Amino acid sequence: MGCRVFLAFILGVCLLSHCQSKHLLRFLTFCQKNVPSDEEYDVEFGGDELFYVDPITYQVERRLSEFAQQWTPDPGLPHEVYVSLGTCQYNNPRCIVGEKSPPEAIEVPTSHIYSQREVELGVPNTLICRVSDFHPTPVDVTWTRNEQPVAERTIIQTQYYSNEDFSFRIFSYLSITPQDGGHLLM
Repeated sequence: MGCRVFLAFILGVCLLSHCQSKHLLRFLTFCQKNVPSDEEYDVEFGGDELFYVDPITYQVERRLSEFAQQWTPDPGLPHEVYVSLGTCQYNNPRCIVGEKSPPEAIEVPTSHIYSQREVELGVPNTLICRVSDFHPTPVDVTWTRNEQPVAERTIIQTQYYSNEDFSFRIFSYLSITPQDGGHLLM
């Protein structure tokens, strides 16, 4: 049985003193027992991931480029992430013992495939696969054409994003050029 630990520090922030809606600022630390490759540290605002910190290199990866010029990460952030992920790994076996090894609830993903733009013959486009509402990670997204795997060079995949209920979502993008006769050039 695996155990996942989510440490979430949540701040409700109202940007204007008279605003009607509230924005949520979340700092998320996620780890799994014996699966260090799935560790995550994210900062989200209003449902959008502002940035995540790569758990291998401890480099900050910005998600919203429009804020990149207005925000400089704290130089101590990599160390904070290292400590946060270490704390998560330290607490994992203790959670398992404390909760008496509960069975893990597995949420089956939902998926949707759509194109980035209206499809036109001969015009490059991108297919987007959104896999959502699953827990735990990982989820493997594979693309096939006529039941054959598609070359990885045409596929881009995001990190895991968390949902408000702490389930996950991930996006996979496939570059295509629709051709006459239903064929795709990739």
